[in-house]
Amino acid sequence: MILIRLILTTLIAIAAVFAGIYVWDHVFRDPWTRDAHLRADLIQIAPQVSGQVQEVPVHNNQMVAAGDLLMRIDPRNYQLAVTQAEASLASATANAENSRQQADRLLLQQEQSPRSVAEVELRSAVLSANAADADVRSAGAALERARLDLTRTEVHASRTGQITNLSANVGDYAAAGSGAMVMVATDSFRIDAFFMETMMHDIRAGDEARVRLIASGRVLKGHVSGISTGISYAEDMSNSLLQAPTPSFQWIRLAQRIPVEITLDEMPDDIALANGMTASVTVIPTVAR
Repeated sequence: MILIRLILTTLIAIAAVFAGIYVWDHVFRDPWTRDAHLRADLIQIAPQVSGQVQEVPVHNNQMVAAGDLLMRIDPRNYQLAVTQAEASLASATANAENSRQQADRLLLQQEQSPRSVAEVELRSAVLSANAADADVRSAGAALERARLDLTRTEVHASRTGQITNLSANVGDYAAAGSGAMVMVATDSFRIDAFFMETMMHDIRAGDEARVRLIASGRVLKGHVSGISTGISYAEDMSNSLLQAPTPSFQWIRLAQRIPVEITLDEMPDDIALANGMTASVTVIPTVAR
């Protein structure tokens, strides 16, 4: 009986040692953090021209492909602008041809009879013709702008993704540059992980990473694709766009958090991913530091 107890005690002690080694290797030795979030490219969809919304052929949370129509603005004002620009171009072209004919006539007359045309009159005719040519180019540019604005009455998806936060409705007035919806680029999911600065000496670009999603407990494989080279701090008055740090107290030194970007090696098909999901990340150094 005593022998059995000794054997059991020995086995428990060995198991405890191996458990301690496992915890040390996977928790204390390898850099890890619970401060990580799933992130994707958020594309702000906004019209480049203003007008009444005529059609919204998508609905909230719908998947769309690059090139799909997202919104159409009433094009009538812009069609009229194209017609007006075409008329302006035709008028400028006719005026330029007339001015050039007059200048050419005076040049020919001067060649035939040098004293029959005053130099001032000839120069004025040539300058008028040049100005008329410039008016043609300006009218042509205005026509191209009008045609471009007409095409912009249709807002198309620039990438494949999912529509979210749809706020545009048929009949609304859409202002140029005002956001109407957001598209989450579903092919751009990655992890933003924040590691304590005391762990950064063991992290390098290319290191393997294990990502555990809090929502499902699923572990995904990835690798370190980038490490931030700057963060903001409380005394920084440069109005930078960097992250603000946690304050340090006189009697407690709080380690700052450094942003590390993790690229997922494979996108899971059986898990619904959403921007902002929380995760835990462990980085496995490729070589001993």
